[in-house]
Amino acid sequence: MKNIASELNTYLKTNLPKPSIDFKWDDLDNENFFLYLNKNYPKNFLSNSENLLNIKRAFKEYFEPIGYPLLKLTENTIRIKVFEYKTEPKDSINLDAIINIIESYEDLIEYDYKGIEGLISIPEDVKNKIYSFVRNINNEDINKKELIRFAVRHAFELEESDIIIIRSNQIIIKLLDGFLIEEVADNQKNTVANRYNGIDEDKLKSFNDEIFSQQDNKDFFYFTAEEFVDTYFLVKNIDNIAYEKNAFSLIQSIIIEQLTNLFDNNNEFFKGFAGYIFRIHFKEVFGYIADIILEEVGSSNKNMIEFLKYYSLDVVVLDGIKYKVPRMEAENGMRWNITSIMSIVRVYIKAKISIDNIYEKVNDLNNDISGLYIGGISPLEYNNGLKREIDKLSQEANYDTKKLDSYIDTLSSSKDENERKTLKNDIVSIKRNLLHQKEQKAVLSSKLIDSSVVANYADIKREIDSLKREENRDKKILIQNQDSYMSIQNALVKALTSKKILLGKVK
Repeated sequence: MKNIASELNTYLKTNLPKPSIDFKWDDLDNENFFLYLNKNYPKNFLSNSENLLNIKRAFKEYFEPIGYPLLKLTENTIRIKVFEYKTEPKDSINLDAIINIIESYEDLIEYDYKGIEGLISIPEDVKNKIYSFVRNINNEDINKKELIRFAVRHAFELEESDIIIIRSNQIIIKLLDGFLIEEVADNQKNTVANRYNGIDEDKLKSFNDEIFSQQDNKDFFYFTAEEFVDTYFLVKNIDNIAYEKNAFSLIQSIIIEQLTNLFDNNNEFFKGFAGYIFRIHFKEVFGYIADIILEEVGSSNKNMIEFLKYYSLDVVVLDGIKYKVPRMEAENGMRWNITSIMSIVRVYIKAKISIDNIYEKVNDLNNDISGLYIGGISPLEYNNGLKREIDKLSQEANYDTKKLDSYIDTLSSSKDENERKTLKNDIVSIKRNLLHQKEQKAVLSSKLIDSSVVANYADIKREIDSLKREENRDKKILIQNQDSYMSIQNALVKALTSKKILLGKVK
């Protein structure tokens, strides 16, 4: 399932200049943005109010560091005007009110959270009260996200180095007194001593275990890989030489940027932490990068195909120097080239994309069909249940009608007054039952769902069933090509993380 908000954020970061107050959204920006939407999302994407909200959120988050955008969105046009914040958090007239909220719920704040010294938790209830207040601020133009961070810093008298982490269900404060960066001598700048910007590895591991390895960050490295490929492959068309020289540092820069955006603006600490988590998630990051590259190759992206052709070469000559090129080689020694890669990847990626699209379509159809349900059951089941009750009443009425006819016949021929009296009472009772049955049938019939609704349900159900059959066919294709695809992916990861080997000067 696509994370639409994240994908839109990545698009804006990689296709627009750095946010500024004098930003101009021109016709080309508009055209490119809607081409991107048409290429990557269903035709009815803009008819969904949640998708429109995601677009507005993406633009808001993109411009949040410098101002707030006024955005008007129509079917094929976006108009944007960016307004500068007029108030700094430290000058906010609402600052004291936020601090008062925090102090009012002092007894709910957890110090040494989870038994970890230097970790403070502001629980969800208190966080929600802060956010509810800040959302309703309309008496000043201010960066509300930074206002919250500044208020928390002020309330807890935090040092500049301390980190504030805003999670979906709480605000966490990490006191970094014990994480002081150690000065590294100039002659050790490029050695292991400076590997993590002068921060001890055990301290970084502790931060990772306590803070970073939580559910909120489960997609962090996929987004890192996605932004790297989008920025440097799809937009800047990086070549193999520049890739080999700069890839690791570029990826680490993206990680640093994501960390400071996600947590807090503490660049010195996150420079070290970015290096640490990149190292321990190295294969994971490059696995995602390889997958995204292969997806582009499967979609016949010419620049990506040219990039992979490099790994089919044996030797390259640069400035009169010969180098041996990294190979895309399987574990069994088989070498993958662009032709063999394309034959597998196109089929595999086509099936994978189809499954993703089917998942989204089925999800939308399930949402549509759930709106037709009555009391947790489908309109077809609901009508069938009513019809069974109506049929039961009809059978009872048929039985009672026959019984009534029999009693009337008996009454007409009977000479016994006691029997006649009993029969007359029974006939009245039967007629009463028949009237009641008729009324019940009328009530039940009035509750029957209109046939057009049932037909609509049946149409949607058939479409879902058809899509499920298509999904099963695609899954079989994935399974059939899984081993070959994984061999290609592993070989590409190995090539992407290797460097060419110096052979010597050309003679």
